[in-house]
Amino acid sequence: MIESAVAWANAVLPAQAAWAAVLLRRTLEYLMGPVRDFGGRFHWLALVAALILAGWVFAFRAAPSAIPLGDAPPARGLRGFLRYCFPRRIWLNRSTWVDLQVGFVNHVYAYAAANLFWRLSGAVVAAWITTWLTATFGPSPIGAEWGLGALLAFTVLMSMAADFGYFLFHWASHRIGPLWEIHKLHHSAEVLSPLTAARVHPFERLAMGPIQAVITGLILAPALYLYAGEVTVLTILGLNAMAVLFNMLGHVLHHSHVWVYYGPLVGRIIVSPAQHQIHHSALPQHLDRNFAEHWAFWDWIFGTLYLPKQRETLTFGLAGVATQPHGNVAAAYLRPVLGAARSAFALAWRLAARAVPRRQPGAVQAPVPEPPRR
Repeated sequence: MIESAVAWANAVLPAQAAWAAVLLRRTLEYLMGPVRDFGGRFHWLALVAALILAGWVFAFRAAPSAIPLGDAPPARGLRGFLRYCFPRRIWLNRSTWVDLQVGFVNHVYAYAAANLFWRLSGAVVAAWITTWLTATFGPSPIGAEWGLGALLAFTVLMSMAADFGYFLFHWASHRIGPLWEIHKLHHSAEVLSPLTAARVHPFERLAMGPIQAVITGLILAPALYLYAGEVTVLTILGLNAMAVLFNMLGHVLHHSHVWVYYGPLVGRIIVSPAQHQIHHSALPQHLDRNFAEHWAFWDWIFGTLYLPKQRETLTFGLAGVATQPHGNVAAAYLRPVLGAARSAFALAWRLAARAVPRRQPGAVQAPVPEPPRR
């Protein structure tokens, strides 16, 4: 598509305006980045995998569990499948429109800086730990070569470490006031679509990066120290092998109405779409559950795992909040910052109040001696 657009521009523009075709190419490549990004959830192969999984649910699951609760069973055939995947009540919802606006603005203005900061943080942490290892134990006596087993183990461990960093930050975002004010934008979505994954404040990405960098650095640094050659992860057709696995298991459908649950055994290891949809539920039994993005055993270990026994009715949005606080893109960016500032001030005030000793009721304050007079 990009090549066709550039060819058209070259055909209709004069030779003196060749720069416009170059600008068009770079603009389209940047805007198409989420679909072309091998590691992103919007890569076209990830979207195809999600459609295939949704098609399996639509074709082979019982009709009552294969449709959004409250909707009429869709007709069979291609039209029914499209109506099932793209119901109007979701894709024409104002909340989805805000998802799209926030995602677009993030991609154009914010995420480049956030992603660069994240990668620099990981490199700095890994380099610092590697330098410490070399200074403490001397140069690596092994210089091992990367075999398939080591490459596979490193790929899995890096995925687990990154998800543990995500789990810790996600848990803190639900417990610490200023972080919750920022994260609340994501949970204010009243319907779930794949676009909801992009409904994230850029400050959240900036804050999450260093935490994941520290955790992954604990895995990356020993690999840099012990193994010779370039450190990389296992890939399949140029894609991170773990990203391929999770996309095949429905990562794109985590934010959707398509209920896919792999049962209690797999659900204790890998996060299914249904488990993350439960995380977004505003019902009391679902609050502060299922924080992990990929590896559910982090929730299992720390006691925050919720596994459904059957298809459950979910209500999305902010619990106890009647009015949507992020009804447009301006509110989506400004209100979290103002709320975080107020929350941080209130938190600092409470901490300061605790640090100052209080007078006991009825206690007599000792007189303060006057300074000597000259």
